[in-house]
Amino acid sequence: MNEDFQSGSMVLALGKVAAITLLLMSVFQFGKAYLYPNISITETHITTIAFTTLLAVFAAYFVFRTQQKLLTAMTVEVRERRRAEEALIRKSEELEAARNEANMYLDIMTHDVRNANNVSSMYADLLVDLADGDLKAYVEKLHDSIGRSSEILMNVATIRRASEESSRLVPVNLDAVIRNEIRNFPDATIRYIDPPVSVLADGLLPTVLTNLVGNAVKHGGSGVEITIRVEKHDREVMISVEDTGPGIPDEIKRKLFTRFERGRASGRGEGLGLFIVRTLVERYGGKIWIEDRVPGAPEKGAAFKFTLRKADHA
Repeated sequence: MNEDFQSGSMVLALGKVAAITLLLMSVFQFGKAYLYPNISITETHITTIAFTTLLAVFAAYFVFRTQQKLLTAMTVEVRERRRAEEALIRKSEELEAARNEANMYLDIMTHDVRNANNVSSMYADLLVDLADGDLKAYVEKLHDSIGRSSEILMNVATIRRASEESSRLVPVNLDAVIRNEIRNFPDATIRYIDPPVSVLADGLLPTVLTNLVGNAVKHGGSGVEITIRVEKHDREVMISVEDTGPGIPDEIKRKLFTRFERGRASGRGEGLGLFIVRTLVERYGGKIWIEDRVPGAPEKGAAFKFTLRKADHA
């Protein structure tokens, strides 16, 4: 119950008292003049004082009862608010404990399991070199599975980092980011067309390019060619990652950035990468979408396009 409501209730109560008092005094004066027309001045004063005293007692009682009701209501409200605050504190403590426990499991998964994957991957590399025939094929599948497991762990770590770190954006050299990411794919054919420009982003921007270029390499097929274009506009920059792979059907384009949607991926455990890409691009104030590399011919490749804000227009 707020102070304005309390003040309003008291004013209303006093108004009622004043109105009732005025009405009773008028009735008293009218009745006295009608029933006792010859009453003396002394008797008039005595009766008036007596009646006024009775009215004052009535008014005091009425105001007291009103204050008592308000005090009772305020007490109930204070108790309910206190219970609500205590429940909120308990819930916050429970959520904090659950968050700490979840972080513990994430630490185990992203650190210990990743270390185990690294060791397994080294042994798998040795086996790939030593094995031949059917055994070599099985070892290569094992190696790929370990790689996918490591990729999932990296995606989980990225999501955690994006949710916990500050979203303060700073100028980032887009050209340097793209060139560094291209060097991470030495076996891929990548053509890069860009003007030098700085954009508003943070240390997670390379993850966007890693996922988009990695998807093009992984799903583009043998001999896929990738083109990265950067186009300056008024207040933003549009980046396009295009490939000559099999393309993406229109019905999949609309939901490809949804969490756990695999799109053209054929393996299990994938689907987080493009969700992370969309999350980061939106974090930077941009948007992302998919088009056909050749308009109207989805079978001739896909073009992943996204926008970022220019640093000099912040």
